[in-house]
Amino acid sequence: MSTPNVPGAPRRGNFPPPPPKPARSPGAPGARTPGLLDRFRRSPSRGGPSRGGTPGTRREERRRRRRRGPLFLIAAVVAVGLIIWGIAALAGAGKPKAAVESTAYAKGDCFADFDAAATSGNKVDCAEAHSAQLVGVENAPADEAYPGRDALEQRASQLCKTSDITLPDDTSHLKQRSAYPSQDGWQGGDRRMDCYVVTTDGNTLTASLLH
Repeated sequence: MSTPNVPGAPRRGNFPPPPPKPARSPGAPGARTPGLLDRFRRSPSRGGPSRGGTPGTRREERRRRRRRGPLFLIAAVVAVGLIIWGIAALAGAGKPKAAVESTAYAKGDCFADFDAAATSGNKVDCAEAHSAQLVGVENAPADEAYPGRDALEQRASQLCKTSDITLPDDTSHLKQRSAYPSQDGWQGGDRRMDCYVVTTDGNTLTASLLH
């Protein structure tokens, strides 16, 4: 018994399979050239999102720029520091200071930041700013007996009066300072007496007081 064909119902039974559809030739209407559309899709458009690299590449470039920023800043700071150091070195080149032992002081020497009680001083050119100048020196004979402190103080003070010096009109900021050996120093061979002119205003002298 045969089953009537119902429109829309699935067919059942031993029906022969439908014949295969004929393959379209490459030149037939509606045929697609193999690979052409694929190549088009793989080729990035000139204004498309592929311009400038992928988003990951752009992020990496931004990170590299951020890393370079601090390096440039450090290099600039170092360069400025070197320039400032060079300027300071040049400015100080004309003002040399030499630490000299007090026993090596010579008449006419000028000193910056002078301390009469120190065993050494910063010797500078008298044309540079200074606070003291050694204007008188006397050496007692090696065979002279120790005369006492008062006698040495008077002899040292007399050196300033006998020295050929030129003082400014205003001498209110100038003081006389004397240096002479103690009894122990005298016994040790120190026979030197000195007289200094010292300013109380700091390093304000800029010329020698001696002729």
